Amino acid sequence: MNLKGYIGKKRKAVNRVLHNILPPRNESILSEAIHYSLFPGGKRFRPILCISAYEMFSHDEDKILNIASSIELFHTFTLIHDDLPCMDDDDYRRGKLTCHKVFGEAIALLAGDALFNLGYEVLINAPIPAETKVRVIQEISPALGVKGVVGGQVDDITKSEVETTIPHLKEVYMKKTASLIIASVRIGGIVSGLDTLKLHSLSVYGKNLGVAFQIMDDVIEARMGEEKEENYATLLGKEKAEEEAKRAIKIAKDSLGIFGERAEFLKAVANWCIKREN
Repeated sequence: MNLKGYIGKKRKAVNRVLHNILPPRNESILSEAIHYSLFPGGKRFRPILCISAYEMFSHDEDKILNIASSIELFHTFTLIHDDLPCMDDDDYRRGKLTCHKVFGEAIALLAGDALFNLGYEVLINAPIPAETKVRVIQEISPALGVKGVVGGQVDDITKSEVETTIPHLKEVYMKKTASLIIASVRIGGIVSGLDTLKLHSLSVYGKNLGVAFQIMDDVIEARMGEEKEENYATLLGKEKAEEEAKRAIKIAKDSLGIFGERAEFLKAVANWCIKREN
């Protein structure tokens, strides 16, 4: 499979939808902050996972594109808020100054809020049956909330109050990273009408891919000498941390056996997760 080509094609489709969803960039300072944070953006990893899970059994791309793009709105909301001085206090995101560094903390906070709200607006207006919308919203809400990204951020910023251990880190990674990845693939499956067994397989895939993705972030930081705090690589060493990531990736790929050759892209993403350098 031409993974790079597939990602490039789907990334362009997601970006096109995002441009259509957003208010014009020059409409207000809030619009400028939103566009600044969303573009040029990364690989659109989560929405592409959603599309790929959907396309294993369905081929009407227009039906999933808005829904998948809403996931990028939610993801960018989490990034803007995570970067704030009261959170991770980061100066750079995706190779450029973070939103609050350019527009100030208040506008950055409100840009994140606006993206969160817009994500739900997009889901509510998606061209799918009402019962499917409810299931999608039931999937994304806990992934973003107390049991997901928000709860994981709380665990992350308070972890200095407790001893940093591998089980604690894994729990943080499950909430902050894996929860939204699980929701992304499951939402693709829900919209395409997959049954409970197949959705469970996607959950196992997303959980292990998400944890492995974050562990490899730790390994990459360690290779570059950029560790900011204790993580898998500092606690286990780079080699053992990478072994943990590889174990998780094997579980992720094995869970896709039920889909046969249809899961080619999802397996390719899992392989890329281990090989990536950034």
